[in-house]
Parts: sequence; C-alpha cells; structure tokens
Amino acid sequence: MNSRHHTRQDRAARHGATRRTPLGRAARIALGLGVGLAAGVAGAQSSVTMYGLVDLGLEATNGGGSTHSRMIAGGSAGSRLGFTGSEDLGGGLKATFRLEQGFTPDDGVLAQGGRAFGREASVGLASKSWGAVTMGRLLMPYYQALNPIDAFGWVGHGGVLSINRSGVANRPLLGVGLSARADNAVLYVSPNFDGFEFRVLGAFGEKSPTQGRTVSASLRYTKGPLDVVLAGARINGANNKSANGDAQGYTLGGSYDFGPARLYVGFSNEKNSCVTCTGALTRMAGVSGTNAAEFRLINVGVRVPIGAWTTYAQVVRVQDRSDYDVDPGSRDATWLAIGGQYPLSKRTMVYATLGTVDNRNGSNYALGAGTTAPRVNGLADGNPRMKGAVVGLRHSF
Repeated sequence: MNSRHHTRQDRAARHGATRRTPLGRAARIALGLGVGLAAGVAGAQSSVTMYGLVDLGLEATNGGGSTHSRMIAGGSAGSRLGFTGSEDLGGGLKATFRLEQGFTPDDGVLAQGGRAFGREASVGLASKSWGAVTMGRLLMPYYQALNPIDAFGWVGHGGVLSINRSGVANRPLLGVGLSARADNAVLYVSPNFDGFEFRVLGAFGEKSPTQGRTVSASLRYTKGPLDVVLAGARINGANNKSANGDAQGYTLGGSYDFGPARLYVGFSNEKNSCVTCTGALTRMAGVSGTNAAEFRLINVGVRVPIGAWTTYAQVVRVQDRSDYDVDPGSRDATWLAIGGQYPLSKRTMVYATLGTVDNRNGSNYALGAGTTAPRVNGLADGNPRMKGAVVGLRHSF
C-alpha cells in the first residue's frame, strides 16, 4: 500500500516537473520564432563601411618675379567622406552602393560645385564570374587610367594632372580638363582575365545645354612587374549635333618594376573642338570657329623606395598642336619635378614636391599641386618659367 502510494507520488512529482503548460509552450514558440527571425535578418543585412581622407598642405609658387604662398587642400589626393556597402543576394551575386562627397578641409566647403556626393553616387550589381554594372555619377575610365602611368600618382607638382593653362582663368589639361566624372552614367567592369581588365562607360546627355553623350573605355593589363593601360573618352557637344564638335582624349602607358625602381612612361592626347561646351571643357582663347585645341603630353618618371621613404622624379613634355587663329609659334613646354613621401603609420603620410615648368611663346603653363589648381593669373604673358613647392600631410580613416 505504502509502496504503491510512494510510486504514485514519485510519478506525479516527475510529471509535474516536466509538465508543459499553455503559457510555457507559447513562450518557447515565441523564442524560436524570434531566433529564426533574427537569423534571417542577420543573413540579409548589408555590410556598410564609412571611410575618408583628409589632405592639407602648404604651397609656395613663383612666376614672373612674384611669389605666392597659401594653404591648399588636396595636394596629393582629394579630401573625401564616403559610405560604401554590399548585400549578398546569393548565387555569387551582390548589390553594391557608394556615396562619396568631396570637401576642402582648409575651409570646410563641399567640393565638385557643392554637390552632396560629388565624387561618386552609385548603385549596382556585381559578380565574380561576369563582372559589375554600376549606375549613377561615376569616375571616367579615361581619368582613372592616368594614375598608373604617373610616377607621382597625382601627388604635388609633378603629376600629369598638375599642368594647367594659366591666364584669366585656369584650364586644366588631361583628365580633369576633359571631365573626371560623368553624370547619368552606366559603367561595366569586367572580371580579371589572367591580368586583363576592361571598363566601358556611357553617359546620357539628357538635353544638357552644354554637352551631350559621353563614352569612355579602358583596357588594363597587370601581371607581375608589368602594368600597361590604354584608355580613351569622347564627350559630344550639346544635343549631340556634329556641328557643335566634341572633346576627346586618349592615353597609353604603364610602368615596370625593376626591383630597386619602377619606371613609368606615358603618352596622352586631348583635342577639344566643342563649340557649346562650358566649364573645364571651354575652348581656349585664340582658338575659335571650326578650329580645335589639341595637346599632347609625354611623361617619363621613376619611383625609388629607400626604406620606408619613396622618392619620385618625372619629366613631362607638353606639345601644343592647337589650331590658333593667329600662329603664335611653338607653344610647347617642359616641366621637371622631384618629390617624395614618408608614411608615419599605415594611415598617415607626409609628402613634399618641387616642380618647375619652362614655357615658350606665351604658352603660360602653370603647375597645380595634386588636385589643386594653380592660382588664377599665376602667370602673365611672356613669363617663361614657373616654380612651385608643396609640403603636406595626408590621413585616411
């Protein structure tokens, strides 16, 4: 009797300890749903990265007997704040975006004409097997191709982007002059095929009063010590009418690493017959009607690492083949620059450059520093030489 009684009590106690009440079942179901939902959301989350770069320097220039000094923003690279991210869509496909604004840290003003995201605003799809398609405001492949042929890498007074035509207003040559970026653009970047990468961009004019459609492409081969690139771009006049002319350019060059030094060689050509284009694409004074402005740049440079310090030097020949209304004679110019950079850490570096340009027949070329144009009216007619030096600090995050 007692034995049976204790047995029933023991069974009741065991059953009571594990009894599943309606409230307990509901709690477990809710917990399971919450964990599953959280896992699903985590799997669909995008990876978003904030990044940036701040570059400031001190510059001194001399031309025609007058010396100017100033603080410059972007002596080696344009300052920026950006956001980039991607989402894995499965099957090797991912969605990407990038929002990048430029600014001048010496005064805190937005660059690229005050645009919120003037350096880039894009969204796209990417796959390792077929490449990437991106839409929005984008860098031109032609502009990007100028960096790998440049020993200075756009730093200071020696880069191929430094040269400007001085006068009433500065007119930059090469990538910035032709236009560094394109609005309303679609860009395709191929996968890397045994060292080869192809880029092609098309942009809609969308009834712009100043310029029409834009096309730019590049082919780059990088393998071992060799890096070679061919690129070009064409911007039609307003409404794409042939009577309005166009602006076009191409570049061919590259570099080879010999071990103790890397040698750079480049040839670039830009021709502007655009009648309706304005801004950086405005044709120069003295070239009017159906004539065209045309420039050729030949650069040879070298980079030599010495411990953590990197030294670079470059000579550039400017050949002016513009069809002037009145022949002024040869307006060719030659400039020579030396410089170097030293990393204080993985994200901070100091740099210094010195450059000089010799002008002929009032060609009035002046040197900017990196992405910073020279002073307006930096050279008056007849001044044959301009010199510039810059010391700067760059920090990335």
